[in-house]
Amino acid sequence: MSDFLEIKSLSKPAQKKILEEIEKRIAEKKKAGLLTERDIREIEEMRLRPLPDIQDVQHVYESHLYKKEK
Repeated sequence: MSDFLEIKSLSKPAQKKILEEIEKRIAEKKKAGLLTERDIREIEEMRLRPLPDIQDVQHVYESHLYKKEK
């Protein structure tokens, strides 16, 4: 599994430790039969979508949170 994670606020050794922990957990789930090679491959190939910016969804909350009292 190639390095798929980059956390710029962490040092390289800290990032490596996190990667090793993730790989260990995946191996445990694979051994327990919770994940198959196909599942792992599908997860690796998933494209992540960015989280919406609060400015993009603010209008959803405005009508509920900021109603003027009559």
